[in-house]
Order: sequence, then C-alpha cells, then structure tokens
Amino acid sequence: MSVRYSAVMRGCVVWCVGLLLASQVLAFVRNESNWSYMVNPLGENWVICPDGMPGDAVQRTKDGAAAWDYEHFQFTFDPEACLSNGAFGILNSVNQIDFGPLQDEEALANTIFIFFTNAPDQIVECDMRFSNAVNWYTGTGTPAADQFDWWSVATHEMGHCLGLSHEDHINPPPVMRSALPMGSVMRQLTPDDVAGRDSIYGASQAASAGSPAPSSTASMGGGGGGGGCSFVPGNPTDTAPLLAALGNMLLPVIVLGGVRVWMQRRQR
Repeated sequence: MSVRYSAVMRGCVVWCVGLLLASQVLAFVRNESNWSYMVNPLGENWVICPDGMPGDAVQRTKDGAAAWDYEHFQFTFDPEACLSNGAFGILNSVNQIDFGPLQDEEALANTIFIFFTNAPDQIVECDMRFSNAVNWYTGTGTPAADQFDWWSVATHEMGHCLGLSHEDHINPPPVMRSALPMGSVMRQLTPDDVAGRDSIYGASQAASAGSPAPSSTASMGGGGGGGGCSFVPGNPTDTAPLLAALGNMLLPVIVLGGVRVWMQRRQR
C-alpha cells in the first residue's frame, strides 16, 4: 500500500467518524420570541383553569413545567382559576392553561404566545390549551396503549412558552419533537432541550429590562408563524437522522474505492 493511498484512507476514516458525530450535534430550534428581556424571565405566574380537566391533570401540568426550571428561572403558578371566560389565545394579561376544543382536531394541545408588534422578540403572554377530544393519562406511571400522556405534553408545551420550537432531526428524540405516540412518555429533557433553554436564558439578564410598554397593537406568534404550536400524535422514533448520517458516510467510502482503483491502475 502506498504512503499516499494510506494517507487518503486515514483521512476518509476521520471524515466518516466526524460525520457520524456531527449527526448527533445539538439541533434545537428557537422561536424568534422569548422572555429573556425580563429581569426575572418567566416570573409572571401561570394560572390553570381546571374546568373539565381529567384526573390529576393540574399537578401533571405543574410537573411538566418544573422539568424546565433551573437557576435562571422557574415556572410559578397562582391558585387555580378560570380568568379568560373560555377564550383562548387573547391578550388579557393572564398566562392561562385550560382544557377544551381545538381548531386542529388532531392536535393534542396548542400553545399561543403573544407579543407586541413593536417588540416581536418579547413574549408578553403565553396561553395553552389541552384538547378535550383526547384519551388522557394523568398519572405518573406509563399510559395505556390507547392513552396520551398529559405530563409529556405539558413538558413539551412549556418548552414553547419559554421560546423553543419543534425539532425532529436529532436522536434521541427531544421533548420538543413535533409528535408523540400513544402509550409513550417523553417527560425528561434531553441534552438538546437543555441546550436550547440555556441558549436563551443562560446569559446574564439585562439589569433594567422590565416589561414592554403597553401598546394597542398585539400579534400572536407560534411555530412557523401559524398562530401557535400544536403537538400532534405520531411516532418520535424517526430514523431520518441516522439514515442521513449513513448516507454522508457512504460518500467517502465511494471516494476511497475510486482512489484505490486509480492507484492500482497507476501501478500497472
């Protein structure tokens, strides 16, 4: 084996390893709006409207929020109350979580964050609704095969409230994945989820930020600008990231084979 061919082969091996590792790099997606402008991010209390909620849904909602808590902020809750008169996604200075019908009948839940048009990067209110058309599991164990886990969905939706969007291109599947299958749980943050949170709130906060001045013009924002982020039933075990990595690794193998054939022909 020639020195030149050996060097090329080593380079291709390094390339393959690098591509495999790169397939697992952090891939979180941030919304354009969040609460990092505040001295005390997410310091405004959330209110859960328990009307119609099944079982221990109120506590599971708080458990989902607590998954995101760390030294820079924590979700806090006022006593349960229904302060929005059944309305969802309206600016009324109440960060409310409730239970009811959704326009997207296939969605498990929907989150709406609201900002003023003169400061689109600053969330001023976040509202969340869980679908009343879903067979929910509100315990702490494993849901049945025909149930969806409230705790997992609450963790996901709270990620939207703090400023993260969907991410479907990394393994292991993060909490911020866009779909959840029946009978499964996704309650624990992955390194990708944690990195996304820390990228928004890890830096020191402005000392004199505070809430934006009142304005008569407000807009609703969400994943893809569609008015909100919906979590839907589905399979989070997508193999696309692995297949992409294997595809990338195949290229240097082909190149290596071509170089070897070329070197053999030159030696004849």
